[in-house]
Amino acid sequence: MIVQEIRRIAEEEGLAVWGIGPASKMADEAPGHRPDDFLPGVRSLICFGIPVPAGIYQMQAHGLDTAWRSQNLCYRHLDTLSLRFAALLEDHGEKAVPIYGCMPLDLNGKGRVVGYVNQIRMGEIVGIGAIGRNGLLINSRFGSRLMLGGVLTSAALTETRHPNTDEPGCPLDCRICAEACPVNAIMPDQRKVRIMKCLNHTARMPLMSKPWFVLLRAFDPAVAARYMNLRSFDEHTFHVCSKCVALCPYGEEN
Repeated sequence: MIVQEIRRIAEEEGLAVWGIGPASKMADEAPGHRPDDFLPGVRSLICFGIPVPAGIYQMQAHGLDTAWRSQNLCYRHLDTLSLRFAALLEDHGEKAVPIYGCMPLDLNGKGRVVGYVNQIRMGEIVGIGAIGRNGLLINSRFGSRLMLGGVLTSAALTETRHPNTDEPGCPLDCRICAEACPVNAIMPDQRKVRIMKCLNHTARMPLMSKPWFVLLRAFDPAVAARYMNLRSFDEHTFHVCSKCVALCPYGEEN
């Protein structure tokens, strides 16, 4: 019954992709970033995505500004949906925690910026994409353009995904994203990104003092994370590079 209601909301909201999978498959995540660190007794993951239109990444003028605005609007819609799905689950007597699309973020034990729960991994587990060589979730219809939202819940939900397709993943010889990255932040063989190298190049946060952030990070990471979240929330951060998304050919045949 709950899955049917999730499906109804997804159709009503025009969600391009969504899925449900077992939270147990994230038990090997880093301590502090496992689903049961946020919700004791968690049993299921819900993850869903909204694509940024492909044309935005092909714009000859004002493309970065338009992508920036589009991504922020997607995040707000995703966060609202996370809350709506969580409320639905709790109406059925279950516990639920929204996992927001971007902010707030955390610092891990190595001082790197990370999400509370890895949504890219969530998307892979529920079957709406595969982790690409650019470290992003790639989907056979939308490539690397999906923005993600999610929910953790105590409900034991039936595994499902929409659409019900398999994701073959990147061709083994494709290195387009890695070769295009201006700071060599992409590690294609490990399907990972050197996140701090990426952010130091692409993120512009005019309201946040980077020297002050670095000092706080050295002495009190929790305070540094709170400072970062307050100063860079939503439109307060501008990204000057999306080459790993714009040039990714995955899904172009569709």
